[in-house]
Amino acid sequence: MKVKICGIKTETDVYAVIKAGADAAGLLVGQVHASTDFILPSTAARLAELLTPYITPVIVTHLADADGILDIVKKTDVITLQLHGGSTLDDVKKICDALPKNGKIIYAVHVIKGSMVPALEEFYPFIDAILLDSYNMVTGQVGGTGQVHDWERSAEIVKDSPVPVILAGGLNPDNVAEAVRMVKPYGVDANSGLKNPDGSRNAKLCLNFTVNARKAWMEMIST
Repeated sequence: MKVKICGIKTETDVYAVIKAGADAAGLLVGQVHASTDFILPSTAARLAELLTPYITPVIVTHLADADGILDIVKKTDVITLQLHGGSTLDDVKKICDALPKNGKIIYAVHVIKGSMVPALEEFYPFIDAILLDSYNMVTGQVGGTGQVHDWERSAEIVKDSPVPVILAGGLNPDNVAEAVRMVKPYGVDANSGLKNPDGSRNAKLCLNFTVNARKAWMEMIST
């Protein structure tokens, strides 16, 4: 069970990720939609360097165009990308071609009224995973909404997907075990459910989130 902690903005956040034993740290660069978690490419590059071995830095971006996204890659040297901007197939192909062989693309989709938006049949040969997230219909916020979506539908997507599926959307230490048991994703991803009131990562919540997710997975596969 892979665990990603998203919205890393400071050195303190990095240390919370390290202490939690998470597998990945999400660095938000390239803002379009409402969010308080975005940082400059230079900050992302500096924070990525602080991560210990076996923790993967991930650029999370709202940008859709390939050139803008590849400019972030150039400025940060981070080659694992989580695309939240609805990039076209042509843009994804261009990004895929430009990344080094060990670069990875995670394409974020939203579970809205039981449907996966957008559909990704044509994208699968060019992406390495999909991330199921929630969409705030009122604010237009994508990612970091603190809202859960239809886990029953998410479980169906996991069964049918030809690529690994990462579950996000309203996850926190209290509900992640249930989400893991119900959806059976490749990994889980949390942001707002792990914050202090000032927006920083809460080290205890990060640790409990990681432990609870992995414990639920181990219990599930051992039965």
